[in-house]
Amino acid sequence: MRTNKIYEKSKKFIKENYKSIIFLIICILLATIRLDYEIYTPGGLSNLNKRIKVEDGYESEGSFNLTYVSSKTGTIPAILLSYIIPSWDLISIEEVRLNENEDYDDILKRGQIDLQSVNENAIAVAFKTAGEKYTITKNETQIYYKLEGSKTNLKTGDIIKTIEGKEITSLESVSEAYKDKKKGDKIEITVTRDGKEKNCYAILYEEDGQILIGITLVSVINVKTDKEVTFKYKGTESGASGGLMSALEIYNRITEYDLTKGKTISGTGTITLDGKVGEIAGVKYKLAGAVRKKADIFIVPSENYKEAIQLKEKNDYDITIIEADTFENVVKALKEID
Repeated sequence: MRTNKIYEKSKKFIKENYKSIIFLIICILLATIRLDYEIYTPGGLSNLNKRIKVEDGYESEGSFNLTYVSSKTGTIPAILLSYIIPSWDLISIEEVRLNENEDYDDILKRGQIDLQSVNENAIAVAFKTAGEKYTITKNETQIYYKLEGSKTNLKTGDIIKTIEGKEITSLESVSEAYKDKKKGDKIEITVTRDGKEKNCYAILYEEDGQILIGITLVSVINVKTDKEVTFKYKGTESGASGGLMSALEIYNRITEYDLTKGKTISGTGTITLDGKVGEIAGVKYKLAGAVRKKADIFIVPSENYKEAIQLKEKNDYDITIIEADTFENVVKALKEID
């Protein structure tokens, strides 16, 4: 009897308020459904002293900081706000896809490969510049992305171990392993995926006179040092743009001279194994975030330097900007600053 009364009351409430209920449901859906967009906004600083630990490292008076771009999920309300708020920019996921078949997990995995690779490069560059010993103990060949013409069950992030039973020890050894095969042949490939060995395949195809698997590869090293270096990053964090600043933090921890001189030093830039600093995206968001967090210095790659200076002058930013082409030159520039 009581159940019938509750049912009748509920039915009456829904009948009297169905328009409001439908409106509420629509609002919830609009606020939660994710479209293939992200909104980029000014970021902030991440103190590398909390991200990187160096065994028996020297302390510093100031800090080296990653600059980052803040991003918001592409819900309809956020997309609409991006047309109103000047510092919010709407970015289509298509702009970061390397081909139309990539999904969000592929993009994230590729970013994690970049992060792992640049971290190892940072260790090697810092120890080499400081005159400290380091050893490259492992060189893994990973799949960076798959080309649209590929016919394979390989995935971004797979570490290639063998092709047709031949051990893969370098990027060059990949094409060497199937050089006697022809278009249409199915080859066997053994990979490590998420820590487990997996047997995969690829059907070779021809393009511009070359026989291809249809994958782009990257070599990721592993560096061993007497002073252990460990990184603390979340599983969702990715990208190569923190390489330069990571190398500076490590270098500063293994050398007695304090490059920070008590200052808050921010910056961005990739780093190669030979110490060259590479171009990044999102300078305006990173510089704005550094200024908002009252950083004293912003270090930026040569390719992005002109844009950074223009932004500083346009917005009257109170921050010193250092151009970065090589790691050694950045260290020299920091030593010359009072």
